[in-house]
Amino acid sequence: MERDEHRHIDRAEQLRSARSVTERDPRADGERQAMFFEGPEYIGKSSLLFEIYQRHRADGAYYVDLADIPEEEGVLELLATLAQWQGVEAPSYRTARDRFAEQSRSTQADFRNVWARHTTIQLLSESKDRARETASLSDALLDNLIEGARRPVICLDSFDVCAQPMRNWLGRSLLPALLSRRQVSVFVAGRQLPRLPRAFTADAVHTLVLPPFDVTAVQEWIEELGLAYLRDQAVAIHRRHGGVPGLLDEFFRQHIEKRGPARDDQDSRDG
Repeated sequence: MERDEHRHIDRAEQLRSARSVTERDPRADGERQAMFFEGPEYIGKSSLLFEIYQRHRADGAYYVDLADIPEEEGVLELLATLAQWQGVEAPSYRTARDRFAEQSRSTQADFRNVWARHTTIQLLSESKDRARETASLSDALLDNLIEGARRPVICLDSFDVCAQPMRNWLGRSLLPALLSRRQVSVFVAGRQLPRLPRAFTADAVHTLVLPPFDVTAVQEWIEELGLAYLRDQAVAIHRRHGGVPGLLDEFFRQHIEKRGPARDDQDSRDG
C-alpha cells in the first residue's frame, strides 16, 4: 500500500495539513514550515506524530521522544546517531563535539586550582560557554543534515514533560535554528507547546489542537479490528470514552485479548 493511501483513523485532515508542510516549496516565503500538535493526555498526539515520521522515514525523518532525554546535548547526539543510521554523515558536528569535549576537560582541570571565592564567577562563565557550545553544535549538525539538497523532517514528541531549562533551549535556540533552514520541516507534540520568538509564530508555525474522535471514527476502528460484534455499540462506546483515542485503544485491546477462536468464527459468520 502506498503511503498516501495509508489509513490513519480520523486524522486525515491533520495528515493532509502535515503533507502540505513537507511538500511545500522551501524557496517560497509565507508557507508554513512547522506544525505543533496540542491536546490533553490520550488524545493521540504521539500517534499522529509517529505516523508522520513513518510516512517520511524513507525521505529522511527523525523522531525524538524528549521524555527520554534530560539534556540538550542528548537531543543533538540522538539526531546525529539517527542521521548516521540513515547514511547521512555529520562530520562538522562530530569535529565540533570532539573539540569542545577536549576544551571542557582542560577547563575542568583549571577550575580545580581556582580559589573558592571565585567559584560563582567561574560557574557563570562555564554556563555561558556551554550555551555557546551547544548553539555551535546545533548549527554544525543542522547544516550537515540539509547538505546535498536534503529536506529532513524533524518530529519532537513529549515537549510538555521536559524540564524548564530544556524547554527554554528548545523554544529559544533549537527550534529557531531549525526554522531558519527552510529545507527543514518541523513537528512538535505536547500537552504544552514551546514559545518561539515572535518572528516565527505568525507565518512559519501552525498549531493544531487535536479533537476527540467522532462516532464515525469509532465505527471505522471497529471494522478495521474485525470486532463485528461491536458494530451496534459504536455510539455507546463513543459516549462512554468521550471519543478519546487512548481510552478507546485500551478498550479495544481488552476486547481483542478476550476474543478467542470461537468468537473469531462467529465474527466470520456475522460478516
